[in-house]
Amino acid sequence: MQRPANNLYLCGAVALVAAILLIVEAVVFPAKATFILLAAPTAIAALALIYVAARAQASRLDDAIDRVASSVGLAIRSGGTASVLAVLLYCAGIVGAAGAYGWLALTRSGVTRDDVVVVWGLQDKRQVVFFYLVIVAFVLFHRAMVDLFFAPTYGGHEVPPGARRTWWRRLVGAVVVAVVAYCWLGAGAMREVTLAKFYEYHTLVHLGALEQIRLRATPYVEAQTQYGLGNQLLTYALTEAFSFSGHGFYAGILLLDLICIVAFFVVVQQLLGLGWALAGVLGWVLWPSPAAAIDLAGWAILTRWIAVPILALLLARLLMAHRGSPDGTWIAPVAVGAIWGAGGFMSQENLSGGLLVLVFSLALYGPVCGRSLAGLARFAGLFLASGAVVFVALVAATIGIGHTFAVLHQASAQSALVMAGVSNSVWSDNVGLTLSLEIVHGWWQDALTTHGNMRPVLQTYGFAVLLMVVMGLVARHLGRSWRTASGEQRAFVWKFAGVTVGAYVLHLFALLRSDFFHLAGPSWLLPLFLLALPVFACRCLRPGLGRGALLLVSVALIVDAAVVSRADLLRHGQAVGTAWTDTIAAREIYRELGAAEGQPLDVASRYSPIARYQAAFRNTPAFADMEELARLLGDKLQGRRVELVLPTRDDPMADPELLYFFGGFRSVSGITSPRGSIWTKTDRDAWIARILKAHDACVFFDSRAVDSPLFRAWNDAARDGAVSNQPIVGRRPYGVLSCKT
Repeated sequence: MQRPANNLYLCGAVALVAAILLIVEAVVFPAKATFILLAAPTAIAALALIYVAARAQASRLDDAIDRVASSVGLAIRSGGTASVLAVLLYCAGIVGAAGAYGWLALTRSGVTRDDVVVVWGLQDKRQVVFFYLVIVAFVLFHRAMVDLFFAPTYGGHEVPPGARRTWWRRLVGAVVVAVVAYCWLGAGAMREVTLAKFYEYHTLVHLGALEQIRLRATPYVEAQTQYGLGNQLLTYALTEAFSFSGHGFYAGILLLDLICIVAFFVVVQQLLGLGWALAGVLGWVLWPSPAAAIDLAGWAILTRWIAVPILALLLARLLMAHRGSPDGTWIAPVAVGAIWGAGGFMSQENLSGGLLVLVFSLALYGPVCGRSLAGLARFAGLFLASGAVVFVALVAATIGIGHTFAVLHQASAQSALVMAGVSNSVWSDNVGLTLSLEIVHGWWQDALTTHGNMRPVLQTYGFAVLLMVVMGLVARHLGRSWRTASGEQRAFVWKFAGVTVGAYVLHLFALLRSDFFHLAGPSWLLPLFLLALPVFACRCLRPGLGRGALLLVSVALIVDAAVVSRADLLRHGQAVGTAWTDTIAAREIYRELGAAEGQPLDVASRYSPIARYQAAFRNTPAFADMEELARLLGDKLQGRRVELVLPTRDDPMADPELLYFFGGFRSVSGITSPRGSIWTKTDRDAWIARILKAHDACVFFDSRAVDSPLFRAWNDAARDGAVSNQPIVGRRPYGVLSCKT
């Protein structure tokens, strides 16, 4: 296997033909079972042919392919003699990438339109998402193979480390960045808590589940949410600390998000430097960033993503800016793995995103970081092991080790449905682009019209292409120039590489569920990446058309963002001037929320314990009905568990989440928001079966929801008379409470 290989062009041609054949098989035979039956022998036969060709003597066919490839600029320029093993591994990567893309993106997902509940749509974006992942993964694989086997540059030479910042300079820098980030981004957001803008749908999907935890349901498992176990426990603790109300929930999440923002930029300052951190603070206003989504407290819980950018920067620093013997230490990978495990405990996004960051970081930095292959494997193993231990330990300490697999199953099931297209669309907001071309009476007429905000759409998919291109350029620069780069050059490159890897992985979540807020929420590093891109083009790319094009695009993006965001820049500048008064006002609100602890809670107090904020809620037309219905149901149930079946129309007052929360009711199934749950008809049927199976179940059917699937199934199961029905009547007939006897 280590002997020199022959017929490189022929081997490449066989791999290319096999890759094309695998894609065709996936398109023509999209059933997964059929595809695997066809793909396996195709891949095996192709690799067998490649092995035979690589060991055989040079052939005329290889010479012919060589001449054709050279005529179109595809000549193989190897800096060393490739072995049979290297050729076989490289061609296996080509075939494997095509097979993986066919399996993951082109075969049927298993979810059809007939499986989707009415409130959700189905827009399978796997082809886009996995193209985004597989292409860059193959580029990094190619670069690693070239560096390791075809043009060996493994390791390079050591450059003496530059001067390290003293502890007091680090401390001063951290204080400066924290103050700037708070005044520029956080103080204006804190003003929102004084306005109490917390009555929003994404907040509702949490309240019912939090009430279940208060009533001693097991978090995440019996009080289901799609935002992660750790996030749910954290939001519960914050809500309990400030005020167990809608206002208390909003105030707690707002404070948590503010801490995340300030802490993130302090981490950036500590790892990358003061200039990078200040540039990031500015960039968060110029482009979509978590700062644009912070008022959606129920959705933008920033602990969902914060571990991903921190891991990207830490891994870049540990692998590329090491000092001393890099293979001998175990503390660094264990500590970084622990961050990943803690982040995965918080949310599924941190779990999957952190794993992707590890894979791409090892592939990008591994061939040039100076570590041996055994050292890299040891680093990855310690990272994964410590992360798994921390994750399991946190689950065990909070809800019991027996629920570990249930937590993992629920997280993976939700993400699998999103990946399959449930709840997805090409773009969630209504947008349109119309181009008309016609000739009327000899005159040329054309028109281009749009509706909706097209800018975030173009940014989402345009930035995806830009990130893919730059990932390839970073990999090429590391492979070609890292060995000869100066210390200053290396310092910039590893920092930019860490920012690029983190921005690339985080952008995956924007592609999965696309709208402005899904673009803004995960974009922690995207603004910093865009600001640093012109510097990378100038310092790291050779003069030529490609460098000029990238420089032009990057500068144009910055100028365009500065022009479009000038009003936002002015608003944030004004927020700096009022930061102190906003902080004082917000502190008073938090004090009032804390002072309300222990007072009797009625429905209005569950909205906000501060009386002056209750007026808008009390004046809602449905308030009186909800207050009365909660009281009547409470009198009838006497603490029994109940499943609430409400029409869940666009009016949030008719959402079961609010009735669970305001009435203090314990759910039978733990799914308090069917409209907010990503599920299929199979999942809905399992939900119904779970309710029917509960021996002490009660179900309240709203009079406007008597045609629901649960209503029909409950009536069929109750024909033997094993239930008691009680009409709930007050100001109007509200519905029927049906309980098993």
